[in-house]
Amino acid sequence: MSGTTAATPAFKEQLNPFKDLLKQRGYALDNAAENTDDTTLLRFLTAQKFNLTLALQQFDHVQTWRKEHDIPSFYRNVDVGYYEASRKMYPQWTGRRDKDGDAIYVFPVRHLTKKKLDAYLKTISSCPSSNTHRASTLSPEDLHFHALYENLLHFVFPLATELPRPDMSRAVSASTHIVDVSGVSLRQFWSIRKYLQQASATATTHYPETMGKVFVVGAPAFFKSIWDVISQWFDPVTRSKIFLLSGSEARDVLRRHIDPASLPIEYGGDLEWAWQDLPNLDCHARRLVDNLYEKTDQGEIFAQGPVVFKDGCIKLLGTVNGKPRRNDYCPR
Repeated sequence: MSGTTAATPAFKEQLNPFKDLLKQRGYALDNAAENTDDTTLLRFLTAQKFNLTLALQQFDHVQTWRKEHDIPSFYRNVDVGYYEASRKMYPQWTGRRDKDGDAIYVFPVRHLTKKKLDAYLKTISSCPSSNTHRASTLSPEDLHFHALYENLLHFVFPLATELPRPDMSRAVSASTHIVDVSGVSLRQFWSIRKYLQQASATATTHYPETMGKVFVVGAPAFFKSIWDVISQWFDPVTRSKIFLLSGSEARDVLRRHIDPASLPIEYGGDLEWAWQDLPNLDCHARRLVDNLYEKTDQGEIFAQGPVVFKDGCIKLLGTVNGKPRRNDYCPR
């Protein structure tokens, strides 16, 4: 299954019985806000190899957990500054898509040192929106991790689904990742491995099948010796999507899947985008969400913080200086 999903006749044969089970459990179907849209349901079914019982167990667990901790509310009210601090600790969307239409995320692991991780955890612990989110007992870092996935599900995927791509019948439901491990020492990797492993496990459980192709570039000599450890974090299907690229093949392989205009210069493309930059949207995306750009003395800047894209409208969320930000922009 590619990074996009569609309820084709073959899939409907599996999807309809699953929807019947969810209906019996009291779920309102075809509701993206409740994660009962066909695209989301197909992700859970695919993750469990279309085993209805296992898919129902995972889906029910995740949705019950989301309601218990009120993740959507946290995303709506998260402090914008702290949200941005979290965004800079994880894979970041470049604002572009690969040739299949999947959003491209980049993660240079060398920037995630134990020192920076400890500093981030200390900073995020004082986030006001985490401390006032009484619906949850989750740690601030966990809440912010899920807020970033809310952005993926409710902004990046819906926006990418509206943009031109080879198969417009399918909703975009996965992202392509460039994981840059150049400059990473064995000691650095070992010091952050638990953090990376926990993030991987959480994503697999709560956001199944949202990871499409993963290109690992810049691998140091020791990397293959620890790949056996890292690969155990992923299920066999996910492992099959991960490609370890040598230095001699990385540029050509990446350009085979990503147009040069959408591939950062650092990885052999023409896109001016660097780590921790905000998304650099192409002209097609700009036409849909141009109001996300703010005009400043330094030029146009992409709006920071949480945002939702739905039915052609964008909504800026989060809080700034304790005040809710609720800016809506819809086409005329």
